[in-house]
Amino acid sequence: MILKDEILVRHARGHPDKTAIVFENKRFTFKELNCRVNSLTQALMDLGVNKGDKIAIMADNCHQYMEIGCAGVKGGMVIVPLYTDLSQRELSYLINNSEANTIIFGENYSDRIDALRSKLESIKNFIVIGKPGNGVKSYEELVASYPAKEPQVQVKDDDLYMLACTGGTTGLPKQVMVTYKNVVTTMFNIMYVYNMRHEDIFLIVMPLSWGHLIHWQAFAHLYMGCTIVILKEFTPNSILKAIEKEKVTSSLLVAPLVSSLANCPDVNRYDHSSLRRLVVTGASLPAESWKQAIEVFSNVFTPAYGAAELNAIAFLPPEELIFEGPPGKAKGSSCGKELLSTESRVVNEQGNDVPGGEVGEVIAKGKHLMPGYWKAPKATEEAIRGGYFYTGDLGMLDEEGYLYLIGRKKDVITSQGKLISPSEVEDIIYRHPSVLEAAVIGVPHEQLGEAVKAFVVLKRGAKASSEEIIELCRNYLPSYAVPSVVDFVASLPKSAVGKILKRELKN
Repeated sequence: MILKDEILVRHARGHPDKTAIVFENKRFTFKELNCRVNSLTQALMDLGVNKGDKIAIMADNCHQYMEIGCAGVKGGMVIVPLYTDLSQRELSYLINNSEANTIIFGENYSDRIDALRSKLESIKNFIVIGKPGNGVKSYEELVASYPAKEPQVQVKDDDLYMLACTGGTTGLPKQVMVTYKNVVTTMFNIMYVYNMRHEDIFLIVMPLSWGHLIHWQAFAHLYMGCTIVILKEFTPNSILKAIEKEKVTSSLLVAPLVSSLANCPDVNRYDHSSLRRLVVTGASLPAESWKQAIEVFSNVFTPAYGAAELNAIAFLPPEELIFEGPPGKAKGSSCGKELLSTESRVVNEQGNDVPGGEVGEVIAKGKHLMPGYWKAPKATEEAIRGGYFYTGDLGMLDEEGYLYLIGRKKDVITSQGKLISPSEVEDIIYRHPSVLEAAVIGVPHEQLGEAVKAFVVLKRGAKASSEEIIELCRNYLPSYAVPSVVDFVASLPKSAVGKILKRELKN
């Protein structure tokens, strides 16, 4: 199996002294990382964690998180990452639903785990990254107590590697089943998207609890022998400081973070000339925000489109992130073409392809498509039809196969019988020089069906009035798409990976 033999073992043998992981003031070579992962795997196996058993993880970013992800491969164990901002009810549900027999957690979450203990039905092993106590085992003591012998566990393509958490608009989170076949396909997609090189230095700036980071990003870079720098804090200044200090060449960002970095008052105090490719996911950015970011960092940005259930679907290389010029050249507002291992379509309600230039739902399939949601056959049946994953995103294809996203089906606003894409309104609002972030939703209205409402975050020290925003929209949009209300807020609610949560705005 490519993962077991080549992610760490090959480089521990061929490049033993090359730095694999950097976290705060700690640096681990490929040889050191491989030894620690082997010792951890041996310890877990001795505690009765066997192939196929689930390990829940609740921790902030740290090198141990990456080690657990790699130990899952070595021992054939199933990793269950948990978002740290979930409610106690959601946490207990996900842990019990996964049937995990082990939980590894950061010391700062000890009180939360203690409060859940009586509700955790299957957990036998409690392991803390930090100071142990109350029947909890120490992560570091376990690693130090076991030999670094290579585990002899065989894994197959269809074996389960991870249960990745994905949020829904209602109800409890679902868990996406990720197999080794999914992981390997995704790895090669990611190497293609990054145009990856052995000498790359990759910066992780998002929570590793977003489980896909481990196999979607980290495994691909470890396989290529790259160095991975893990950040604990994700402020613009901490990111820029790490880029300068470690000579970072690549990273994965969510769209709102691009704007935050470009608008950071200290951005030009740091040397970011080492950057080669920044992949941006999570949402589209307005043209004005892209142009500003390119002016600051140069054109190193690669917009990418995917979903938790399928990972990457399409991407646009930096040289095509162009907003001005002939229609056939200016592709900057698209998310690019489908990846080599992906087949994507845009279909109507009957599942038939719509003509080019018409709007429909984006569906996709490939070897990286999940086999389904864990213990949720009905949800799986609704999401996967005819071998395709129905994304819930509206989009259209041009004559060259470039995909343009319109928005989520559930977010489209119906006013005066007309369909309004929130992103089209947001794009106009972003043209105001004082606007840092914007989100548009539909709110119930007796006469109109829905009225357009905008939430706006202003740049530090900037000023704007609701009348200015509305007048700007009037100049570029039909009357039915102009916001009737503009609320100025200090921040927008976001998920663990930086996506704006419009359902919370609606609530």
